[in-house]
Amino acid sequence: MIRFSRPWIAVLLWGSATSLVASEIVWPTEMDRAIALTPAEYLQSTESHKVESGAFGMVRDAGHRFHEGIDIRSIRQTKSGEPVDLIFSALDGQVAYLNPKSNGAYGKYIVLVHPRAELPVYTLYAHLSSIEPSLKVGANIARGKIIGVMGHTSTGNDAIPKDRAHLHFEIGLRLADSFESWCNTRPEYGKASNLHGIWNGQNLMGVDPGPLLTHSRINLLDAIRNQPTALVVVIRTSKAPDFVSRHPALVSGDVGKAAGWYVEFTWQGLPKKWTALAANSPQLPQGRWSYTAIDYQYRNLLTLRKMITPDAKKAGETLIQNVEILLSNGR
Repeated sequence: MIRFSRPWIAVLLWGSATSLVASEIVWPTEMDRAIALTPAEYLQSTESHKVESGAFGMVRDAGHRFHEGIDIRSIRQTKSGEPVDLIFSALDGQVAYLNPKSNGAYGKYIVLVHPRAELPVYTLYAHLSSIEPSLKVGANIARGKIIGVMGHTSTGNDAIPKDRAHLHFEIGLRLADSFESWCNTRPEYGKASNLHGIWNGQNLMGVDPGPLLTHSRINLLDAIRNQPTALVVVIRTSKAPDFVSRHPALVSGDVGKAAGWYVEFTWQGLPKKWTALAANSPQLPQGRWSYTAIDYQYRNLLTLRKMITPDAKKAGETLIQNVEILLSNGR
């Protein structure tokens, strides 16, 4: 196993000298950004009452379960304790998906896409009590517009009491438009259909939105590019994953002649950089794909996230799933 020669350093750029453009972003709840100075001010904890349990990362089940976004607490309730906080679009964008039913862990949720941003990210707003009736899939929406009301909706197995009502908020990238092809290979979808199409949580990979929300302007391309590389995968395929065509700013090399890809992943599983490999590249794997290098400062996180096995010798189930989804357009 190859080790990186030096640590990768995460730097989020907010309209710096290397970033001439930036997107305006607003806080997605009624909470005033000015008081949300630390996570303790805005996060809603789980039943553990630990503030960090509402944060992004390996923060659940004593650090063994991943939380894709952040949970922003309620600041306004009825006399009976039900949340009534309005929820707002964080960025200019379009309505991509509306789920008005509590038929999954997200409960009632909304996905917006932001094609005019520096990188076409999605934002997700979950556990809503209601969705703004005027919203229509495909419609444009300006940042700061009301899209719903905070709630505590979820499935029975993941019930959220009203005293822990919150907005679950995500920013990230969609892995594959061909996600349904991957679902068709999975036994868990044999009897139960994929209810949410390409906006199923398994097809979404986020970054920590907390640092992004503390600024009024952000360059989303820089924010993704400068996520630390924790692991590298090499892929052999003559058909580029649709992720490549949807995110050309994350791609380098001669795409038209690519026989494979050198892909840099974050510790949580986001494929943040793609380099095309020519047919004669010695980096091409013998099989379809393999993982070839890790940054050992992230080994513990990679293991907990199941990106690698505990002995660091093999790909873990999360990495296997993400790569299979990314390559599902070649099935």
